Amino acid sequence: MKKNLFLAVLMLSIAFLSCKKQSTPEPRSPTNPPNETYPGGGYANAVLPAGDTIKSFSTTWIVPLTPLNDSTLTWWNGLDRGACQPVLQWENGGWTIANWYFNDDNDGRGPTYHHGTFVPVTPGTQLTGVVTLVSYTANSFTYKESFIGYPAADATFTRPTLATGLVECQEAYTNTYLAFPNQPKIQMTGINCVLTDGTHPPNLNWTFDEGTYTTPLGFPQILVVSPSSSNGEIDFYLQ
Repeated sequence: MKKNLFLAVLMLSIAFLSCKKQSTPEPRSPTNPPNETYPGGGYANAVLPAGDTIKSFSTTWIVPLTPLNDSTLTWWNGLDRGACQPVLQWENGGWTIANWYFNDDNDGRGPTYHHGTFVPVTPGTQLTGVVTLVSYTANSFTYKESFIGYPAADATFTRPTLATGLVECQEAYTNTYLAFPNQPKIQMTGINCVLTDGTHPPNLNWTFDEGTYTTPLGFPQILVVSPSSSNGEIDFYLQ
């Protein structure tokens, strides 16, 4: 009787452990992806109240880990749908920063893109991208783009229209999440918009023009942690 009871308990224990082992998911990896298709997007836009003129716009983030694949990946803050954009870029096996801008579409063939000097950076480096309205007249607006501490990357240009609207962007030329650095997210912090009168606008109303979705591990692709216009934060999830 005792022997039969012992065998019954042993069999139940083995069955329980077997079920428990089978229900434990395997870790995320290139050989066991939950669904690693990256659908694109990653563009957050905030429009300011009419009459507000942006004097400066800055954001701070950390250079992420080295990606396993060699896709082109960028993160940037900017103005006017990307007309001014201090960009962190992964391409050709290395991280660089450069200040990009485009002129208005005056000939009907689309805007013309330009950039300053590419400067190498390494994972773990703190970056602060800044766009500043240096001077302006009725039909001429001069902007300076920079990364604090990297004057070699500075770019200054003049455009015929005022840049309006704020952007935080993850721009990735890949179709798989496995191309991203193996870390949970990139945090765009210290989001700070100063107007020409020295004040800050109200809390920013961020919208996602290209939509948003859930990442393979169930996180929101874009998360507005704080809508503050003086110390805001937007996170881009990578897994």
